[in-house]
Amino acid sequence: MRHSANAVRDRIAVGLTILFLVAFSLYSFRGLLLPEIVSARFGAPVSDATAALFFRVYLSRNIALILLGLIFLKLDWRKPLAILMSLIAGLPVFDASVLLAQFGRGAQLSFHATAFALLAVTSGLLWLRALAPDRIDRKRTPGPAV
Repeated sequence: MRHSANAVRDRIAVGLTILFLVAFSLYSFRGLLLPEIVSARFGAPVSDATAALFFRVYLSRNIALILLGLIFLKLDWRKPLAILMSLIAGLPVFDASVLLAQFGRGAQLSFHATAFALLAVTSGLLWLRALAPDRIDRKRTPGPAV
């Protein structure tokens, strides 16, 4: 019974990771094309070309993290994926602190709070998956002596 519960937990962890990476990539690519619209939802609307360029650079960071997450997921590198998603979970907190410092109590933080909650749950599940004792790591198991 424990094995099937772990399998369900693992599927949920992978599913949430994929959901997050897809949503994050759609948000980032949309922001590269329409920085004025996406930045308003982010909580810091851009109003000139310099601000739009900065926002695009910010989004390119997201795309690099997305690609790294997809690579870790494809290679089934569980601990690196858990570490990466845990670090990514801190980004909405950092972004919210910057918005609070810039805009005060009027800052729009619901997007960041939702992203943090989703990422915190996903990271926790990924850590459970990465540290599961019943996992057989076929990539590191030595083969027969030749």
